[in-house]
Formats: sequence, structure tokens, C-alpha cells
Amino acid sequence: MDVQDGLLFDGVSLAAIAQGVGTPCWVTGADTLLRRVRTLQAAMGQVGVPVAIHFAMKSNDHLAVLALMRGAGVGMDVVSGGELARALHAGIDSAGIVFSGVGKTDAELDAALRAGIGQINVESAEELHRLSARATTLGLTAPVSLRVNPDVESGTHAKIATGHAETKFGVAHDDAAALYAQGTRLPGLRMDGLAVHIGSQIGVPAPFRDAYRRVAALVGDIRA
Repeated sequence: MDVQDGLLFDGVSLAAIAQGVGTPCWVTGADTLLRRVRTLQAAMGQVGVPVAIHFAMKSNDHLAVLALMRGAGVGMDVVSGGELARALHAGIDSAGIVFSGVGKTDAELDAALRAGIGQINVESAEELHRLSARATTLGLTAPVSLRVNPDVESGTHAKIATGHAETKFGVAHDDAAALYAQGTRLPGLRMDGLAVHIGSQIGVPAPFRDAYRRVAALVGDIRA
């Protein structure tokens, strides 16, 4: 924000926007979004391994924002069939879409499989078996990442913390290796890896380090 010559956002007068479209209204700064994307891309480019960035559609599903992300080479993280349809409508490459979230319906799994999305994050043993059944019925192969609950405290608000054992999210850390092995034997599945999400609005790196260390150790167990 800038108050020179009135209140400006990304160099644009908010008063002029209000006069043009009326109020109340939401204003999203394209320059700000792209600057943050580029900062993240630059940081990830230094880690020495391929990294794909995905935008959480739950944060803003406006088609103009999705088009902006598409142009920046960013994929989409969706949590519903509606978000999946909207991402595809916005021209997002299906291979760059990740389907996360609990409670996916059979219809949503079918839509994801038919669209050929890049990754389905499975939250439970029950979902793993349902996905196997749906993929087999459709004659398709599901690209699976098993979501692990690493049981770490993120320090964020309890309502948006998702990585400790008491939450509904993901497979318990101690059960994950056995379930992953089971997935490799189920028809219609391609077990590609593990997924983890410990919460939102986490302002310090320590919880991420704790989670990634636990997941890295789990990867070692699975590969052993």
C-alpha cells in the first residue's frame, strides 16, 4: 500500500477502483502475487532438486488469479470437484493439478482420474481402497501420494493446525509405511510418494523442519 496521491495498491488508485466498480469489492494485486511467486521460485531453484509450486485454490479461486498463476508456471492444489473443474476451466494443465483434502467422493475421484491430474493425495486406508476400485473400474492408473500426519506441533491457531495426531488429516505416522506398501499391491494405483501439510499461517521454520525430518525418515523406512 502507498498513500502518496491517495491510497494506492500496486500503483493503482483504490479510489478510482471504487468509483469504477462500486463498493464493497475485493482488490487483488497482480504485481504483489507475481513478486511472491518469483521469490518462492528463486528460493526453490537453489535446493538442487526439481520443485513444482502449486497455488492453493482455496485462498483465491478468481479466474483472473488462476490465469495469472498459469502464466507464471504455477500448478494448482484443489480440495473439491468444484475447484478441479474451475482449474481446468481456467486452462490449468491437468498434469499440474494436485487433489488434496479429506472426504473426496467417488464422483470427485472419477473426475480427477478422467482429467489425468498429476497427483491425488490420499488421506486414509479407506480412501486408498476406494481410489483403487474407481481406477480399476475406469481402466486408469491413479497417481498417488499418501498424506502422512507427522504428529508435530506447528504453533499456529488450533483451527488451522493439521499436523498433530489429534486432527482428522492424513495417515498416522506409525501406520504410513505399512499402508504405502499395501498401496503398491493394489490394482490401479501408482504410489509416487508422500504428502504432508501441518497447517497454515506458520511464521517460523522449526515446525517444518520437524515434519520434514520425520517424513524423510519414513521415506528411508519405505525404501529399505
